[in-house]
Amino acid sequence: MLEIKEHARTIILTLLGLAVLFMVGDKISWQIRTDLAAGMSWMDVSDRFWLDLTADPLHVSLHKADMLAGLGTVGLGLFAWMYRVSTRLNTRPGEEHGSARWGTHRDIAGFEDPIRSHNIFFTMTERISINTRKTLRNLNVLLFGSSGSGKTRYYVKPNILNADMNFACTDPKGELDRDTAALMEQRGYKVNRLDLIHLKRSDGFNPMRYLDPDEPEPSILRLTENIIANTTGDKKDSDGFWERAEKALLTALITWVYYTEEGQSTDERGRIVDNRCLNKVTDMVGQMNASEQNEDKEFIVDAYFAEAAIEAENCRQHPEEYDEDTCRMLDGLRFACTQYRTFLQGAGETKKSIIISLGVRLAPMQVGNLRDILDHDDFDLERLDEGRRIVYLELSDTESTFSFLAAVFYQSLFETLVRKADRAGGQLQRDVHCMLDEFANIGKIPNFVRLIATFRSRRISASIILQTLSQGKSLYKDDWETIMGNCDSQLFLGGNEQSTTEYVSKRIGNATIDVVETSESKGSSGSWTKSVRKNERALLTPDELGQLDGDKCVLMIRGVRPFLSRKINPNAKLPGKNG
Repeated sequence: MLEIKEHARTIILTLLGLAVLFMVGDKISWQIRTDLAAGMSWMDVSDRFWLDLTADPLHVSLHKADMLAGLGTVGLGLFAWMYRVSTRLNTRPGEEHGSARWGTHRDIAGFEDPIRSHNIFFTMTERISINTRKTLRNLNVLLFGSSGSGKTRYYVKPNILNADMNFACTDPKGELDRDTAALMEQRGYKVNRLDLIHLKRSDGFNPMRYLDPDEPEPSILRLTENIIANTTGDKKDSDGFWERAEKALLTALITWVYYTEEGQSTDERGRIVDNRCLNKVTDMVGQMNASEQNEDKEFIVDAYFAEAAIEAENCRQHPEEYDEDTCRMLDGLRFACTQYRTFLQGAGETKKSIIISLGVRLAPMQVGNLRDILDHDDFDLERLDEGRRIVYLELSDTESTFSFLAAVFYQSLFETLVRKADRAGGQLQRDVHCMLDEFANIGKIPNFVRLIATFRSRRISASIILQTLSQGKSLYKDDWETIMGNCDSQLFLGGNEQSTTEYVSKRIGNATIDVVETSESKGSSGSWTKSVRKNERALLTPDELGQLDGDKCVLMIRGVRPFLSRKINPNAKLPGKNG
């Protein structure tokens, strides 16, 4: 429809232009012809040929000669237009080698919200509204900054203290909790902590609470994938046999606990704990054994699965003998038995090796303080969009013993919130933003590539904060380009890593500049010449980005010119009015 209107407008303007040309030719011809007929000289006629154009603009002569003159003027106009079109060059003066330039406030003004707390701030002068329907930009941010460039000081802290959103924040070393938690509580936020540095200070987190009750098996497979992927380390077996075998066994045990345990109980210390938790899984691994001499010898966990397989098969053949809840449980246990059967197919020595390998992999979960975290849940992630909530995930930046639990936490958070949004009509009650500081240390989050591509419509977003571009590539391999492409805003706070500075330099683009060249020759007939030519130049080259002033940063937003601006001053009042 828009194209039809534009086409009609072009036709109308063209016809009007031709009409004007006809009248100009007609009226000039009439003036000259009548003046000559009145006996005026050519000298006088040359001073009056335009008179009819101004004296009587609406006059049109129908005399044959005048009408022919009008048509001739139209023909000359058409000829001139055709000549111009046929000889016109697409030179784009001043943009021959690139049109990049630094953005100004006018470029981003349409993306800002006048109320300060309704924005995410990137610099002292640039911000973007959290209303994605207004900006047509998602709130996912990709931030690069080397150690000491101020990722927390100049971006994370100002935004969680300003933006009217709920947050889940990775907190290396516990600095963010220490500096902002009290202020957030004063603003009415409920604070939760998953402290993987000081385990005794952490709230409880039970990942098995957040498995999808409608489709538990796929959720269990993703949870298992997460644990295996983030506890493997750098050394992997060449053909992946042991990893796949451990995955099958772990899937079977988690499924067993999910379908056979429920409710809560009181432990030996009088604490209320969840019966369905990962501690029960590690306990089952501790009960397992295998015999190299008698491969058919059955141990206690083997007996559990053998009896469950018989009962599940009987339920399949005679469902009328069981109630609905029992059939649902036995159907789930059938899946567990299928995974366990994969483990049983190995020889006695192989089974013992798998059990030992899985036990070593899950060893961190045997730490007493971590077991205290895993046996109950204080986070209520399904309600993270209700009221004012902030979660701090304190993660060590020097060792990775418990880092796998960070990836499990974010997987649980994302899947739970997406599931809630889908069941509530497609959106959460309140925006939830995840500050993923030290993103590379969190571990690989299953399905993160698809999740980040679909966050925006559900009012979920994330800031991916890295020291270098290579950290993301090493973690997500070929999927990294997709993750970057789903971050409409990218912020560079400084750094010297080559691949990062080269990426930013190419991303901000090239401008066309004038290059002045001079040459001089000396001698008896010496000469001096000066020439100017056009050339391309990056707005900032990689080496210039590496030498960026400590208070400067580069901001890139999809569809907007890049900005070279000052970093946020934590002690200054951010622009905008209170709301």
